[in-house]
Amino acid sequence: MITKSELVDGIRFAGQRAAAAATYCHDWNHQLGHMWTTGDAFRHVAATAAGAPGMYPALDGTSLSGLGAERIAAGNARSIASFADKSKEDVIAAIIAGHNTSADFVATLDDADLAKVVILGGYQMPKAEIVAQIWIHHAIAHSYEASARWPIQ
Repeated sequence: MITKSELVDGIRFAGQRAAAAATYCHDWNHQLGHMWTTGDAFRHVAATAAGAPGMYPALDGTSLSGLGAERIAAGNARSIASFADKSKEDVIAAIIAGHNTSADFVATLDDADLAKVVILGGYQMPKAEIVAQIWIHHAIAHSYEASARWPIQ
């Protein structure tokens, strides 16, 4: 299992890498392989970055497993829209600040609670690993998707 220290460092790292990808990605109107643009993906990362304090307590319940894809998609659309009027620089700053907020929160958590195995949808793993999925892998995955321009020509 990922340690609390690794988790905190990883969340900060993910925010920095997402911000770097956003910084060097010039075409924020590029259409991705689904309905989002590059800018939408970075807005989504920014909107979710500071969410650990709000979501972590829900890992002990069943409410997250019952959300369903349609409610998650609607929530994502609202969160992206909440950043629609923000500049690229503001979105990048929110990615960094949000990840730092989440990392600071995780640093306060009890190691035994982070090791508690929970079931969340298709996941059955320690809470620390779910947090890593959401605040490390998720941010990096969306940032890569938003900034990758393959094949290189």
